[in-house]
Amino acid sequence: MLLLIISMCRFLVQAQGTYLERKLSIDEMERAYLIHLPSGFSSTSKCAVIFALHGGGGNYENTPALYNLNAVADKHHMIVVYPNAVNKSWCMKGVGSMVEESKRNVDDVKFIATLMDTLITHYQADSTAFFCTGLSRGGIFSLYLASQLPGRFKAIAPVCASIPESIVDQYTFYPTSVLLINGTKDPLLPFDGGHGAISRSKRNEENHFISTHKLVKKIKTLNTCPEISLAHPLPDQEKSDRCRAVKTTYECSGTRFTFIKVSNGGHTWPGGQQYLSKDIIGNVCQDFKAEEEIVNFFIAVK
Repeated sequence: MLLLIISMCRFLVQAQGTYLERKLSIDEMERAYLIHLPSGFSSTSKCAVIFALHGGGGNYENTPALYNLNAVADKHHMIVVYPNAVNKSWCMKGVGSMVEESKRNVDDVKFIATLMDTLITHYQADSTAFFCTGLSRGGIFSLYLASQLPGRFKAIAPVCASIPESIVDQYTFYPTSVLLINGTKDPLLPFDGGHGAISRSKRNEENHFISTHKLVKKIKTLNTCPEISLAHPLPDQEKSDRCRAVKTTYECSGTRFTFIKVSNGGHTWPGGQQYLSKDIIGNVCQDFKAEEEIVNFFIAVK
């Protein structure tokens, strides 16, 4: 798909606590992941788990420093897991990849499902409190996992993400709380749908995504959300970034849906790094920190 860009960055894993590197065998293929345990972790008490999925072209080593989830998750005694894709590209139906040698036969859904079971068995993970987030292809895969593993995730928080037009009708999940963060000036995954800048030279049905407006409507339908919503602008903390964010929340049938629209926001993690130039990925909004909004959302629906 479109997101080789993160492979161009070199983020160092921050020492924010205990990291364990572990491996699983899935279909005779060794799969790796990092696990961050909160301070004072004990295998005798159950913990909620956040899956942090890297973008296309990224890996589990550079994701902690980009997402900055660990410190926020620690405050709520949550485990953060960083799975690693094969050849830096999550495999899912309807989404192509521009990552070299991407393998179409890799079962990443099975990998995540097996990893969930492993965490329950060995780390006392709370099976009722699995969460998932990710930027770009990681966010796209979060939406896909909610559809493919219905009922297993309590909530997801895709960032700069959408659903491929070719299979939008096949996306149907057990009511799942969703926090969606999309920027209106995203050059790689357009807010109004279509092909992103990188995939433009290889246009096909797999590189065409629905608009954020259509995605919001679909999430509302799947979660039986009312038309009535509560919307308010987030404080304009950093005026030099020339962005404004508005948060709209829907209290749905047993779930919650929150959409943060970032006007003038790019293909970026709000509050994070300008990991590539603005002409490639757009603008980073500094008015809020995505990791704080995401963890607080997960705690609210937990």
